[in-house]
Amino acid sequence: MSPRNTIIVLILLLVIGGYALYVNHQPPPETNPKVYHLDAKDVKTIDLHSSDRDIALERTSDTDWKITKPVPAKADAPAVEAMLNQIVNLTITDTADASPSDLAPFGLAVPAVTVTITTKDGKTMPAILVGKQTPVGGSVFIKMADKPEVVLVASSFATDVNKHEDDLRSHALFSFKPEDAHKITITHGGQTVELKRTGNKWEITQPKAFGADKDAVSGFLNLLANSTIHDFVDDKPADLSKYGLGTPALTIALSPADNQPAEVLRFGFKQPEASSNNVFARTGDNPTDPVYTVPSSLITTASKSFDDLRDKTLLHFDPATVARINFKGGPVDETIERSADNKWMLTSGGKNVAAEQLVAQSLLDQMHDLKATKIAENPMSDPNKYGMVKPTVTITLSGKDGKTIATLYASILQVTVTAHSSDEKSQNKSFGYVTATTDTAVFEVPPQAITDLENTGNRLHTDLTGTPTPSPSPAAATPQPSASAK
Repeated sequence: MSPRNTIIVLILLLVIGGYALYVNHQPPPETNPKVYHLDAKDVKTIDLHSSDRDIALERTSDTDWKITKPVPAKADAPAVEAMLNQIVNLTITDTADASPSDLAPFGLAVPAVTVTITTKDGKTMPAILVGKQTPVGGSVFIKMADKPEVVLVASSFATDVNKHEDDLRSHALFSFKPEDAHKITITHGGQTVELKRTGNKWEITQPKAFGADKDAVSGFLNLLANSTIHDFVDDKPADLSKYGLGTPALTIALSPADNQPAEVLRFGFKQPEASSNNVFARTGDNPTDPVYTVPSSLITTASKSFDDLRDKTLLHFDPATVARINFKGGPVDETIERSADNKWMLTSGGKNVAAEQLVAQSLLDQMHDLKATKIAENPMSDPNKYGMVKPTVTITLSGKDGKTIATLYASILQVTVTAHSSDEKSQNKSFGYVTATTDTAVFEVPPQAITDLENTGNRLHTDLTGTPTPSPSPAAATPQPSASAK
């Protein structure tokens, strides 16, 4: 072979080898290429255009969105983010037609929805035109606005982006988390209850200053946080009276902080449709604040009174200041008195012995920690109704100065709950009621709490007798008339 031919062969080999090396070092082609190459966090706006609606969304923070069209509204951020993730992660599964002469067969002459997004740096990405479903294969036709070909993507994408306004707007009753409120005002039936929070402690300020029940207030705020709008009725209400919102049945105002305006939630009429069990409601006073519906059960459970939210601790006292406890329950009538050396002594029936110290302290602790589940009545109308004519247990606390701190009366009543129908059975149910000289209310407590007080007093009595004193049956308490099943 001539030198000239040898050089030509070597050059050809170098070219072929270089090309092979180049090809081998290229990344493999994407099996399912993505439509966009960007992160969801970089998207600023989303526009959804359909033949019958236009929805525009705008990011207001890293975690929040708002609707700017068709009406200004707070968006449901999780719903928007879920849709956005489907948009930025959309992948092409196949090409249906590389150069279609007619888009109508693919449903793209008039797209079901056109999706346009812009980034935080102001760049508008090529729009996605969404067509119809494929006859087979579980795909949907789409077309990028800047490309000629019609391609296939997963059929779920059509559902992901073909949204109505109500699908994307917030269904929360308040724009902030109710548990972050610093002030609560509840008005219904001509009565107003106001509460304020200092740190983690809630206090009632109206109708009178009183400690609040932390669990009751927390439960109320959780109720509001977990309740959602059922349907949006009127985005620009001109006449609130037709919804019963001119004179609301219930008004709840929450303030995120003392120096910030409250958001006011009002409840109106029941929705007139026979099949509906909802009531009209509205948050705010701006003309663009919509009228919506919520389940009617919400107005019942949210209508809290002073007694519902007040502190339900029966007695407020410092156990260290108690010098004497007088206990009466069934056959037991005893006095437990603190001696000069801080020991408890027990006196009953002319006998005096050292009381079992832990048991005596337990009786005091039980009274200190006794808390009602609800207020049965305030003030008490009929002592006999709650077994207070002959209470199961009577306990009086006195201080070191000899003055009475408080007297507590407790009874357990058994009530026959009658059935409403033949499918139900009447049953006996025990109720525990307590009154105190420091309050006008009748408190409902778990019957076991009263039994525990009685058993502790009886246990102390064994220090005198050496044998347990039998406790009377709850049935021995004054019986009450039958009550209907709820």
